[in-house]
Amino acid sequence: IHAEIIDVESDTNSAGQRLGQVTERMAELEGNVGAIDFLLQTIDSIADQTKLIALNATIEAAKAGPAGRRFTVVAHEVKELSRETKEANEEIQVTLRGISESIAELSKAISLARGEMDQSLASVGQSRCHIDQVHEDTRRFHNELQGSLQSFQELEGASRKVESEITELGTIGETIGAIVSLLGAQGLETEAMDPLQRLAPLVAESSFEAPNRFTKREPLYDLRRDEVLISATDTRGVIQYANDKFYQVAQYEFGELVGKPHNLIRHPDMPKTAFADLWNVISEGKMWQGYVLNRGKLGRTYWVKAMVFPVFAKGEITGYISIRTQPSTQAIGAAMQAYRLLP
Repeated sequence: IHAEIIDVESDTNSAGQRLGQVTERMAELEGNVGAIDFLLQTIDSIADQTKLIALNATIEAAKAGPAGRRFTVVAHEVKELSRETKEANEEIQVTLRGISESIAELSKAISLARGEMDQSLASVGQSRCHIDQVHEDTRRFHNELQGSLQSFQELEGASRKVESEITELGTIGETIGAIVSLLGAQGLETEAMDPLQRLAPLVAESSFEAPNRFTKREPLYDLRRDEVLISATDTRGVIQYANDKFYQVAQYEFGELVGKPHNLIRHPDMPKTAFADLWNVISEGKMWQGYVLNRGKLGRTYWVKAMVFPVFAKGEITGYISIRTQPSTQAIGAAMQAYRLLP
């Protein structure tokens, strides 16, 4: 019997140590949540400032008349990205509040369990005759501890999700910064903001015809106005980053496209001429816009309005960032008509 009591004391002490470790990790998690909340406030402030920059850019473009017209669309895209950043920021803050409440409840439960365990240890020392009760208490505390550990693991999973969303917000912020820098750069060159108008001479001179393009019956996904797809590639067009929305629309698992060529999602009906035009423009350090039909991993298709621009470091192009948004129905129709006449 004495040996059994000693085993009970040892098991209870071990469980108490594990609870202590969980308590320490909970404190660390609370600190991390506070740090993330501070970062979100900073990002929210940046989004507000970026929106003001976009508004000022729009006003200045309007003052400049025809000479500033080409910046109006870019300024609009900056404002839209600012809005998306602010909305994503608010969603993460809601998630953080839920995590904070869960942490508080879990901390309270752990404290109660620790107190009961301390009382059980005192009972073991005072009375050796209640072995069965002590065993029962220990089993109950063990179950409570397992439940607490499971809840903690769930909180860790939620924290990882928040961390992923913070990373995405950071990338969006870098994208906004790059666009703002391009707007302010004296040497920035842009192609005509209407991509179909830019391709008009090629269409007029072409004798090529492909009337069956874009006629195959395939599931079509209409991009929503609030869906912004962002990706970054190296100078060869190999994907280095894509945001969550990009993966969701393209039907890939998060991270699955890293290291893959961007043309993996290109629909086979897209004319090669359009992408030759893209590379000619961006490789010269210019910004390109166009309408592209993509195809997801599971076969559904979706049209996007793409804006692709280079990223510079020390005067050299180090990669490209692409922003894809919802195209209008009229633009899709005009794009299909033009692309049927290009090889």
